Amino acid sequence: MRLSAFVGFVLLSVITLVMLRAFELCSMQKIDRTNLVNAYCAVLCRLLGMRIQTHGLAMEGSALRVCNHVSWTDIPILAAGFPLRFLSKREVASWPLIGWIAREVGTIFVKRGAGDFAAVRQALVSTLEAGGSVLVFPEGTTTVGDSVRPFHSRLLGAAIAARCPVQAITIAYHRDGQPDHLVPFVGDDEFVAHLVRLLRKPSVRVDVMFHPALAVAASTSSRELAQTLHQQVSDGLDTLHKKQKGRRAGLLENSKDFPRQGERASRLDV
Repeated sequence: MRLSAFVGFVLLSVITLVMLRAFELCSMQKIDRTNLVNAYCAVLCRLLGMRIQTHGLAMEGSALRVCNHVSWTDIPILAAGFPLRFLSKREVASWPLIGWIAREVGTIFVKRGAGDFAAVRQALVSTLEAGGSVLVFPEGTTTVGDSVRPFHSRLLGAAIAARCPVQAITIAYHRDGQPDHLVPFVGDDEFVAHLVRLLRKPSVRVDVMFHPALAVAASTSSRELAQTLHQQVSDGLDTLHKKQKGRRAGLLENSKDFPRQGERASRLDV
């Protein structure tokens, strides 16, 4: 049932985007896709069976967001909560339908191992200085979700150059109180096969934890910033795993939908 609904939803989404592009070409005006993207991602998450619970507050205003990376599903889950642009590997741009949609919503694509780091960093700085928010996955790859790989620090320099706060986010997937091993998109997984598996399985719980934002200065070290953010995300993952073990043991836990944005950044002196 969810598989059929998903196919219909994707076709409807493509038609909508084609109509938007046609209108823009005729009117010579750019249409703000923010609300459309948020709504699209919220519906997509429901179709994928993602039961999202949040902890903490999403910071309002321009910020560089960093998050541990488990699967391609991280993107619609986070984009359903607030306006975001993403930094993604260039291969995603060639994925059926999803890649085209990613281009339409302003994703910044990166070619692995290429010498375009300076251009990518400048794109991040420009977006942040213009008041936008960008999310990067500083692990550089996906994991099975039971731990957090070391964070690469180079792209974090964009926040320092733009004098923009940084907010860490932890995402965790659980099924029956245990870390889920179906959602992770790792190894030789193929997108379409992985998508079909998700649509055919029962719903999964997704916990999203927003950590206190960090204000940076010109003197901030990107390496120390990466270490601080990594610690926040790692501690958050441990906390979420422990909470789910408690739930499985019969303990009660309060939950809520995506929070309103409103947290201010705390100062990071490194």
